[in-house]
Amino acid sequence: AGGSSAGAGRPVGVAAVVGLVSRDVAALTPLSAGPIAGYDAARDAVGAIAPRHVRIDVRWDQLQPSADAPLDPSRVTDDGCGREAAPPCGPPISLTALFAQLAAQQAAHPGAFRPLITFWGMPDWAGEPPTEGCRSDEVRAGARPLAEGREVAYQAAIRSVWTALRDAGVAASDWTPWNEPNAPYFLDPQRASCSRDADPRSPAEYGRMVAAMDEVLRALRGSDPAAAAAHRLVVGEVAAWGAPSTRAVPADEFLRGLPDDVLCRADVVGLHGYLDARPPLGRGEPVAAALGEIERRPCLDDAPVWITETGVGAPGSGRDRDGDREVLRDECRLMGDQLTRWYHHPRITAAFQYSVRDDAAFPTGLVDERVRTTYPVADVWSAWGGERAPDGPPAPVPAACLTAGKDGSAAAPPG
Repeated sequence: AGGSSAGAGRPVGVAAVVGLVSRDVAALTPLSAGPIAGYDAARDAVGAIAPRHVRIDVRWDQLQPSADAPLDPSRVTDDGCGREAAPPCGPPISLTALFAQLAAQQAAHPGAFRPLITFWGMPDWAGEPPTEGCRSDEVRAGARPLAEGREVAYQAAIRSVWTALRDAGVAASDWTPWNEPNAPYFLDPQRASCSRDADPRSPAEYGRMVAAMDEVLRALRGSDPAAAAAHRLVVGEVAAWGAPSTRAVPADEFLRGLPDDVLCRADVVGLHGYLDARPPLGRGEPVAAALGEIERRPCLDDAPVWITETGVGAPGSGRDRDGDREVLRDECRLMGDQLTRWYHHPRITAAFQYSVRDDAAFPTGLVDERVRTTYPVADVWSAWGGERAPDGPPAPVPAACLTAGKDGSAAAPPG
């Protein structure tokens, strides 16, 4: 994806492409590699979309649990099953296995399946020690800020992942320092004290990781001046938090807390925003406020925005997805409408579906957890991906989204 001056705008639809967020080796395995029991629906969906980007999560704490050994990309981090060992089970998941499948997909789909590497999960040895603070008993493992002086270890982890990509034959990649740094389950504490009006602390903690990652990427670019765009820095990856709270910082407030010498390093700005056909609060999660903050930074005039997580279903921890056929069609139309709105925004050049297989704790996938049912919304992503040219017109609403009396439109939220 590419951007142009925000003041001049960009031609509608330029580089309007789609991506996926997946850590599932089986789902990303090309169909040409042979059968994987129970995974036909997931692999069919991925093949039909042929995403330009695939976001790959790097759980630093799982891949380098001890400071005494370097990050190990071959370390198995998941058994390949659904949550609570739900079948079907694909191959065990490791970065090495994921990168091998990306390389295979790139061979089959030139120009697609470019990885966005997203770090999260702070190792105990690399994070700040626990402190008494705002609901400190609720801080989950891996959410501590990077300890002062551990930037070198973080940079070494980045280089280890880059080497694994190169060894797999994946030449170009994008990188983001930390997932949802404005949310307490990824970075905590968020504020200086236990008050929703307290100054945000998380932007400064995140800023140190941005600077550390940027330094590594500049060195990698310097090693091959002809490939200046081979390793882009995506700053943000911020959750679309609706309002200030004692333990979270809304996306616009978080971006406002990043000084120019941090935010202006971005080649791309990443935002998250989910939709809900039956939202508990009566609306989806807009990204308009965050976009407004980006527009106020002249140094970002040439920086495109990617929606690096989006989807429909039941976006929220512990909620159940509504399987009613009409609701699923509503989700389909809602997602199609929102992609069209983002297509017409002069900043937004890519949107990433989260995820392929439903996670029972956050069900916004294209297929159910048992990989038996493909949801209608998968047809929306196939229409926007696949053979569609990035500079082509918006994709039409697929037939799977329509019922008698529906004209293909849905009330997508603004943003």
